[in-house]
Amino acid sequence: MKRGGGVSGAVSLVMIFCVLCLAVFAVLTLATADREAKLAEMTAQNAADYYEADRRAVEIVAALQRGSSVSEDITVTWSGDVASFTVPISETQSLDAAVRLQEGKPCEILRWRTVYTGTWEPEEYLNVWDGT
Repeated sequence: MKRGGGVSGAVSLVMIFCVLCLAVFAVLTLATADREAKLAEMTAQNAADYYEADRRAVEIVAALQRGSSVSEDITVTWSGDVASFTVPISETQSLDAAVRLQEGKPCEILRWRTVYTGTWEPEEYLNVWDGT
């Protein structure tokens, strides 16, 4: 008597291969979702930090327009009728602003930008394969 089990062995191998592929894709999907969640949290925190610095800068401009004093941690530099100041956003970024304040006119924003304030250290050694 002949047994007809040759086809069921091939089907089992294909089924095992499919299950392994699905397991690998599931792990990759979870890892990607975790990285995306961390990136979204970082982006939300950076946006919150920027808008907090923006709020402080607007308060400084309003205080300068009223002629009031500005908080102690912010230094305002005057050049004629132009006031310049910097508000820290994070350890490596600041909001750099310059406004023109003239009596009886609305303030004119000359500069309102984010600048990098961290220190840049070049990498002095390039690890290149020397052939050995």
